[in-house]
Formats: sequence, structure tokens, C-alpha cells
Amino acid sequence: MKEQLQQPASLPDWDLYHALREQWTHEDNLVNHRLMWLILSQGLLFTAYGTLTFDKHRWLIFGFPLFGMAVAGVIGISIFAALDSSRAIEAAYRQAGLERLCHLTPQSGSAHRGNWAAKALPFVFGTLWVLAATGFIQS
Repeated sequence: MKEQLQQPASLPDWDLYHALREQWTHEDNLVNHRLMWLILSQGLLFTAYGTLTFDKHRWLIFGFPLFGMAVAGVIGISIFAALDSSRAIEAAYRQAGLERLCHLTPQSGSAHRGNWAAKALPFVFGTLWVLAATGFIQS
């Protein structure tokens, strides 16, 4: 069950805006950091995987794809958790009626498209590791 954010009743509107904006910024930074972890870890794993020879490192030929899928999955889950928290903060913002002051996030369609990479990259890397494990990507 999703946890609902509780708004303190005594905070003036601008204080509540700043508190919610700070929480939203924190979650946005978490997405950024986790996306960087994903890209760096997958780049290092693919580089190491590419240097392996099948004859000498047979178990690593299968171990790297499994580990790469696991890393992509775990970091992907954490990215989706941060995005979900951002949506909960945005819902609390709207519920408090603070949109009359100013918007919490950009209101253009491009604002939502900005999350596409964060949502897609764990699946892209996972798919690449599946292809590597099945032999479509040769080291």
C-alpha cells in the first residue's frame, strides 16, 4: 500500500511549498545518482566482459551477464522507487492546493518525457545482458 504524505496543518503555504520542493528535489537527485550508478556500473561490466576469452574464463562468460542483469534490476527498482516518491510528493502538493502559488515542476510535456531515460535504461541494459548470455553478443 502506498504511503501518503501528511501535511502539517500549521505551516504557511510558502513554507509548505519549500518543504515539498525540498523533498521533490531530493528524490530527483536520487534518480540522477542512481542513473549515473547504472551507467557507470554497466559500462565497467561490459568493458570487462569484452576482454574475456571463452577458453580461459568460461564461468565468467555466463557470470558477467547474470551479475549485469542483477545490477540493472536492483538499480532499476531503486530508480522506480524514487520516481514513485516524486509522484507522491507532487500529489501532496496538488492536494494542498499550492498550485495557485506556482508549479512544483515544469508543466510542459517535455517534463514528463525527461523521465523516459530513467525508466528505460535498466531494461535496455538488462536486454543487452540477456543477448550477451544467449550468445548474440560475442566477447
